[in-house]
Amino acid sequence: MSQSSVKPVASLESLPTEIADTIYYSLTPSTLARLARVSKDIYAAVQSPLYRKPVLNSFRKLQLFARTLKGAETWDFRSGDAESKTVVHLTLLIEPAVEEARTGKPLIAVLLARLLRFIERYNPHITISIIISHSACDSQPVRSFESEVFPRVTTLILDLGEDPTLQSDSHSSGSGSRAHGSIVPIRPMRRPYSRPTPGHRCVPNAKFWTRFFNGSSFPHLQRLELHHRSWRGTSTPAYYNPAEPILFTTEDTLGLAKIERLVVNCVPEFNDSVLMAGLQHAPRLTDLHIEDCRVTYIALDKLLTHALPILHRLVLRIPRESPFARTAREGMNIRNSVEENPHLCPHFRKNGRNLKHIEFAAPFICRDLFLDGYEFKKLVDSGHPGSLQGDVNGNIVSGNLDIVLITGVVRHLRQNRETDSGTQKAACSESFEEDKQALEKERSLRTRRATIQKQKWTRKYNVLEGMCIDGDTYPELVALAEVEEDGIAWTLGHAPGNTVSTVLDGMTREARYEDEFPEDQRRRAAPSRRVREHDMNDSLSAV
Repeated sequence: MSQSSVKPVASLESLPTEIADTIYYSLTPSTLARLARVSKDIYAAVQSPLYRKPVLNSFRKLQLFARTLKGAETWDFRSGDAESKTVVHLTLLIEPAVEEARTGKPLIAVLLARLLRFIERYNPHITISIIISHSACDSQPVRSFESEVFPRVTTLILDLGEDPTLQSDSHSSGSGSRAHGSIVPIRPMRRPYSRPTPGHRCVPNAKFWTRFFNGSSFPHLQRLELHHRSWRGTSTPAYYNPAEPILFTTEDTLGLAKIERLVVNCVPEFNDSVLMAGLQHAPRLTDLHIEDCRVTYIALDKLLTHALPILHRLVLRIPRESPFARTAREGMNIRNSVEENPHLCPHFRKNGRNLKHIEFAAPFICRDLFLDGYEFKKLVDSGHPGSLQGDVNGNIVSGNLDIVLITGVVRHLRQNRETDSGTQKAACSESFEEDKQALEKERSLRTRRATIQKQKWTRKYNVLEGMCIDGDTYPELVALAEVEEDGIAWTLGHAPGNTVSTVLDGMTREARYEDEFPEDQRRRAAPSRRVREHDMNDSLSAV
């Protein structure tokens, strides 16, 4: 056989650049690091995918990474700028208690800020995600954030408080949080939290929030997540007034103008004043999660009125032991009451129609999620609810639920409303204008249906205790969800009955409660910590 007839051995070096790059970018960093040792050609080829989106899980590795960039430094003599490895996004995971155990010194904010500025020097357009776990509100490096500048940090996730088993957003809330997810989940580990300043207690204060919202410490911050505890219970002190005002200056909230995603998970420093400041100064906020925080129903009423029309995603979980929920329910069940009680359920029907995802868990929920006053009056006139009665948890104790009656009446009412509205407009316009309006409306409906199906809109509601109004029943909610807009997936949970119903395009099926609401299952299984709460931030308060 002649030498020319021997086929060359296939190798990575012989592949076209486009195919080789596709392979390299699909490999993990550890695999790329091993592959780089094969040959000089492959070493040069894998540099871009290897350093494109690194994930560093300690401050020591961040130091070594900075040293690598320094070693690969070159100079652009035309611009006079230093160049090195191209990094698009850097994810940094830090556990301050572990860093202190390794070095014998606390990780202070100034060291972290210096390294980030050093990395920005070589990659001025880099984006950085910082995830700090097992820390405390007033310990290093969190306590010194306001005195430093952390450039190019677009995502900041902090795990503060008492429970070292807390994970990040992928486990902190329901399906809404998991669907969106944090960039890198915090690993559940039994490690100690860093120690707070003696005498510090977690109460609402402006200083805590200024370090995140002032726009100077984190000038590029777009996503902020604060988790103060896990499913074991609230770490919010019961002795303070949530409505106590906190004063912010204009400079304190400049950074809110860039915030797009805000997650506040049982943070004691969060109260009505902070919520109102966020509403007023965060025009780009489209993703909001408020879970297990001591916020009054009056503040939440204002939040839903103004925020629902501009948000894309909302997760709102009100703790089962919330005194504000009970007060609001008591007020709604007083006949001929002259006081106006805040009621959250109607807001989701009125203002939440265009949200891609809604997740709402509260001690008390009612049919106002679906029906307005006119529709409910027509249902009563048609014979519903009749003898139907529910207990304090919303379970049916007498009578029967007529699903056919409910769905038939509501569908008929809504169809007639659309027809009546079109007839009134047609009477005031010419035939051409009537046809034009009908065509535009049909086009708008088709576009909306396609958008809903493509983006997979969801609604997830969980009744933690019972219904807002005495005598109402949970099965009514399931029946009303069947006549809602097609394409939207509904999940309705009932904690007292440990049941879940999912509704899509008018079809209902039962599901397992622990599958749809695993976080609530863990909360209920854990011992109550409502009053005698003691976390790492309070451990030295008596010193």
